[in-house]
Amino acid sequence: MAPHRRHHLALLCLVCTSLLCIAVPAGAAPPPRPLCDACGDSFASTAESHGISVAVTHSNATVTVHNNGTATWVVHNRLSGTEAAARLRTNESLRTAIADRAMWDTELLGANVSGDGVITLRYREPDFAEQSVGGAVRTGEFTEAYGYRNLDGLGADRLVVVAPDGMRVERPIDGATVSDDGQRMTLTELNDGRIVTFVPRETAVGPLLSLLALGALLGPVMAVKALAYITLPTAVFTLLIGAAAGGVAWLDWEFRGVRDSVGIVFAGVGALSASLSLLGAIGVLRLGGTAAPLFGGGTALFVCGIALSRRRIREQTSYRTVVVGTVVGAGIALGATIAAAPMVVSDGSTPPVTTLLVLGPAFVLFPAGYAVGHGNRRLAVKTAAIGFVLSMLPVLPVLPAPYGLGVLFIPVVTASAAAVVIAGLPIFLAGVSLGVPQTAR
Repeated sequence: MAPHRRHHLALLCLVCTSLLCIAVPAGAAPPPRPLCDACGDSFASTAESHGISVAVTHSNATVTVHNNGTATWVVHNRLSGTEAAARLRTNESLRTAIADRAMWDTELLGANVSGDGVITLRYREPDFAEQSVGGAVRTGEFTEAYGYRNLDGLGADRLVVVAPDGMRVERPIDGATVSDDGQRMTLTELNDGRIVTFVPRETAVGPLLSLLALGALLGPVMAVKALAYITLPTAVFTLLIGAAAGGVAWLDWEFRGVRDSVGIVFAGVGALSASLSLLGAIGVLRLGGTAAPLFGGGTALFVCGIALSRRRIREQTSYRTVVVGTVVGAGIALGATIAAAPMVVSDGSTPPVTTLLVLGPAFVLFPAGYAVGHGNRRLAVKTAAIGFVLSMLPVLPVLPAPYGLGVLFIPVVTASAAAVVIAGLPIFLAGVSLGVPQTAR
């Protein structure tokens, strides 16, 4: 191996190792807590730790968001025991200690207990939201993916979020009720959180501002995911393609007969794959979530095979037309997978991420092989690297966060990349056969 190649390999290993180290969690996740720490059972637990046995029969909270990103919490907890309520009402220091401890990462503004046993707590949270593009305001407090908590439900029986002055709720929580003027959002439960956005009340481009606010937040996160989940698998995928290209050159196979039968083989494999998925749909085979990708990939291979079975198409191919055809085939595979999922997946399961990781890279093998057959190994390596990255980008949003248990997914993605190259060698060789110039056959 040449010295400069050794240096490149060592640098690649160093970069991959550094990325893995970055993805390792710095510490354990915080304990699960509700969105409103000072509401309901969470408040009762805090009071219990201070020697006060109390039950909360009803709890509601109002969060008023301000334009600078701060928020004011007003929490009302109705206490069941009159003795405990009286003790909290008369003992200010105890009441303050419990209230201050009940709500994490906030500043206590005040706490009082009414004569009918309702304790009212007021807090100020400085970083509840942040300003974004075009005057929009966004908050990640309602999702553990971008908030600071390990969320465990709402905490309160009812929570009202008030938009900043002059603004309206543009992207509410699923299942929440938004007032007619868009200023208030009411929640009674929090199952699947999301990023909430607020936009100027009179703007005509609210959805666009909300989308830009989300993009500005998700962009860095997606970049971290790309580094964690794409770099190492791309390196493995590309190195294996390079090794396959070297093997083809060393073996010096004759691809004349293979080239003429590419279309028939593709169509046959595609028909077989689609048939297997249909057998899974009627219960003959247990395929689960893999049935839909199997059907989608088989359908795309069948269509591509029919096209390649025509001599005129085979003789007029070029690298560009192969790339375009590959993109079209991948689109057909994805569309057929989505369309067939409700029909061929009988147990209601969704296609696992690992099967989605196979579809895109598998189609990259064909143009990479074509470049090898055309005598351009460098173009083949570039095709493999760029194609793998582009095929992975649509999958990034559904991949786990690149920390905690998410780091364990990196070997899965890498193994999938290697498995695609090994199992997809026939597709690669078909591309090689199609790319061999006529003068060389």
